Amino acid sequence: MIDRKKDTPVDRSQSAVFGHSTAAKPRRSAFTLIELLVVIAIIAILAAILFPVFASAREKARQATCTSNVRQVGMAWLQYIQDYDEQYPPRNAITKPDGTASTDYALQPQPAAGAFPCKPCRMQDLKTSKPYDASAFAMPYVKSTGMFHCPSDTGISGVPAEPTGGKPVWQMEGTSYCLNTVVTRVGSPAAIPYPADTYLGAEVYSWHYQSSNASNLWSTRSGAPTRVTYFCDGHVKSVGESYIAQQCSPPAMFQDTASGPHTLTPVP
Repeated sequence: MIDRKKDTPVDRSQSAVFGHSTAAKPRRSAFTLIELLVVIAIIAILAAILFPVFASAREKARQATCTSNVRQVGMAWLQYIQDYDEQYPPRNAITKPDGTASTDYALQPQPAAGAFPCKPCRMQDLKTSKPYDASAFAMPYVKSTGMFHCPSDTGISGVPAEPTGGKPVWQMEGTSYCLNTVVTRVGSPAAIPYPADTYLGAEVYSWHYQSSNASNLWSTRSGAPTRVTYFCDGHVKSVGESYIAQQCSPPAMFQDTASGPHTLTPVP
C-alpha cells in the first residue's frame, strides 16, 4: 500500500520569498507639534515656579552653614581672650589711641575713592603689605580655615571702592568675617559695658538675604536682617545693615554717659 503525501501548495510570491508578512501593519501614532508645544510650556511653567524655591532653599542651607561657622569663630575668640589675660587681639586701626598715625596698619589700596563694607576693620598690615587677617589669632582654636569661609562669599560687586575687585573676600583677605575694630581699640571685655549689644564680628557683606540687592542695602543702610553677626557675649544672630553701620562707620559702642545710659559713643 503506497502512502502518498499530499502536495503542499507553494507560495511563490515575492513576500513569501523574503519572509515579509502581507498583513497590514497598524499605523504608529506620534505627538503633534501642538502637543509638544503644550508639554514644553508646562515644563517651563513648572521650572519657573520650582527653581526659585530650590534656589531659596539652597541659600538657606548656606546661611545655616555660615551661622555655624560664625558661632565657632566667636567661641574661638572667647577662648583666645581667656588665654591672653582677658585681652582682644592687637589694635587694628590706622591711628593710635592718641590720634597719631599708626605704624602698623593703613587703609587698603582702593580702585576708587570712597567707602566699602567694613572699611574700618579691613586694614592693610604695613609689615606684610597684605590685608589684615584676624583669623591668624583664632586658628589655634579652630584648626580649620574653612570656618572662615562663608559658602556664599562670591565677592563684593557694585561697590567701586571695594579693594578686592569683586573677587571672593575670603580668598583675598583670609576670611569672610570681620573682627570689629572697636573691640581691638578698647582692648578688653571689661571695657565693654553692653556685650550683648556690641558685635564682635560679622559677615563682611550681605551674601544671603536679598543678595542681588546687597550693594543697595549696604549703601543705604537699610533692609531686613541680612548679615550673620556674633556678639561679645557669645550669641549669634542676623542683623540689618543699619545695626552694623552704627557701630562701624565710625567705630562706636553703647556706653553709659552723661547724656544717659546705653548711648552710642564713638571709640577713637
